[in-house]
Amino acid sequence: MEIKYDKARTGDRICSIGDIKLHSAYDPQKEAERFVSCLECSFSPTHIVITGPALSYCARFLRKRFDSAIIIAVHYTDKIECDDDLWDKTFVANPDDETPLSEILYSYLGEEGISSALFASWQPSEKVFPENYTYVWSEIKKAVLKSRNVLSTRTYFARRWVKNAVNFCLYSNKNSYITYGEAPIVVCASGLSLKTAIPALKKLRNRYFLIAVSSALSVLIDNELIPDLCISTDGGYWAKRHLSHYLKRYPSLPVALSAESACYGDVYNHPVIPLSYGDGPGETLLRECSYKAMNAVRNGTVSGTAAEFALSITTGPVFVCGLDLAPSKGFSHTQPNELEDMAFVKDNRLSTKETRLSPSSFPSIPLSTYLSWFQNKDFKGRLFRLSDSFNYQNKLGKTEDVDFDFFEQKINDSGKKLPRLNNVSIDFDARDRRQKILTIIEKHLHDDEWIQNALPCEYLIYRRSIGTDNEENAKNALEKGLLNFYEEIKRIISDN
Repeated sequence: MEIKYDKARTGDRICSIGDIKLHSAYDPQKEAERFVSCLECSFSPTHIVITGPALSYCARFLRKRFDSAIIIAVHYTDKIECDDDLWDKTFVANPDDETPLSEILYSYLGEEGISSALFASWQPSEKVFPENYTYVWSEIKKAVLKSRNVLSTRTYFARRWVKNAVNFCLYSNKNSYITYGEAPIVVCASGLSLKTAIPALKKLRNRYFLIAVSSALSVLIDNELIPDLCISTDGGYWAKRHLSHYLKRYPSLPVALSAESACYGDVYNHPVIPLSYGDGPGETLLRECSYKAMNAVRNGTVSGTAAEFALSITTGPVFVCGLDLAPSKGFSHTQPNELEDMAFVKDNRLSTKETRLSPSSFPSIPLSTYLSWFQNKDFKGRLFRLSDSFNYQNKLGKTEDVDFDFFEQKINDSGKKLPRLNNVSIDFDARDRRQKILTIIEKHLHDDEWIQNALPCEYLIYRRSIGTDNEENAKNALEKGLLNFYEEIKRIISDN
C-alpha cells in the first residue's frame, strides 16, 4: 500500500493512500482542531486514546483541550512518517502480534485508566485500514470489558480486603519466611488434570518443593501428598472453606497469605508467611505492624500469584499441575473439593446435581481472563505445565506442556537445595496491637492510595467528575463512604 505525501494549501504536509486523503487538502490544522472540539466528553478523562491519527495533527489540540490527560495514539501502520513526539505514548496495532492489543492497553492503562479514558477514531483512516480499524476497536472493547469486570470485583471486595488485612494484623503472630533454593518447585492447582499427576508426584516427592493453592489442598492431603506450603490470596468466603477443614489435620503446615486473604482465625495457629503486594492498605498495615513480608504479585487467580511466587524463591524450574483453565463437563475441580462437599447435600429431585454443575461446561469471563493472562505472560522458559499426558483444551502461550519424563530429567539436572522455611516471632500484645492498628488507619485513611483501594468506585467517580458540575456531589459521597468505612473498622477492632 503506497503512501503519498503532498502539501495542503496552507503549506502543511499531508498524506494519502490510493485516492483517500488522510488529512484536509486545504487546512489540516483547522480540520484537526475541529475534530478535537467536536469530541463529546461529559467527564474529566485521565487518558485520551486516538486510533489511526495518521500525521498526528490532532495531538496538539488534544493537549490544549485536555491539558492534564495522557495523550495516546494507536496507529494502524508504522509506515506513515508521523511525529510521535507529540504523544505521551504510541502503539502500533497489528492483528498478527503475539500479544493482543487489548492486553497491551490493559497493561499500560489498568482498569482505572481504561474506565476514565476517552476513546476516539480519526475517521479518514477507517476507510483506508478497515481491517485494522475493526481489530483495534474490537480489542478496545475487550479491554473495556476486562477493566469493568476487574473494577466490579474490586468494588465488591474492597472493604472486605481491608477488613481482612486488619484481622491479619490482629491475630497473626506466628510468622515465617522462605530461604531461597535451587531445586524444582511444583505448584498444584485443582483442575481435573491434577488427578493424572498425583501418582508420579508421590513417587518423586522428596526431590522437589510442593506448593498447594487453597483449592488443591484437599486433593493433595486426601492422597497423602503433603505440601511444603499452602498459598491463599482470595479475599472471599469460599477460600476460607478450602482452608478450614484440611489444615486442621496438619497443624504445622505453613500457609502463605496476603494481608487481604480471607481465613478463619484458627489458620493463624499455623506458621504464616505474609505476602506483600507492595501497595494498598494491606502493605501499609504489614509494614507499620513490623511484619517480615515476602514480595508477591497480585493476580486475579491464586495460581498466577503462586506461579510467580514459586519462581521468586528458586533458581530452578517451576511446574504447575492442575492448571486447566477450561470449561469441563461435570466437576470443574479434582475431587475431593470442599465446595462440592458443601453443595451436594442440597441436591434434590427439583434442584439436581446436573443442573448445579452445568455452568462449568460453558466458558466464563473470569476463566477467559485468567487464561489470557497465562497465554500472554513470558516466564522466560522457567515455567512448565505438568501432567501425565493430559489432553488440554488450550495452550498457555510460551508456557510449555510437559510430561513426567521431562520433569524427572529437570530434577536430575537441577540443584538439590530445596527452599527452606524459617520461623520468626514478633512482639505481640493484643491490646497494644488494637490501638496501633487504629492509629495506622487514622493516619492513612485520607491517603489517595487508601481511598482508591477501600472505595474504588466512589474514587473513580470523583476523579472523573473533577471540573464538572457533579464534582461536589461526588466529593461528598466519597467523604461519606470514608466515614462509614472508618466506623466499620472501629467496630471490628472493638469486637476483638
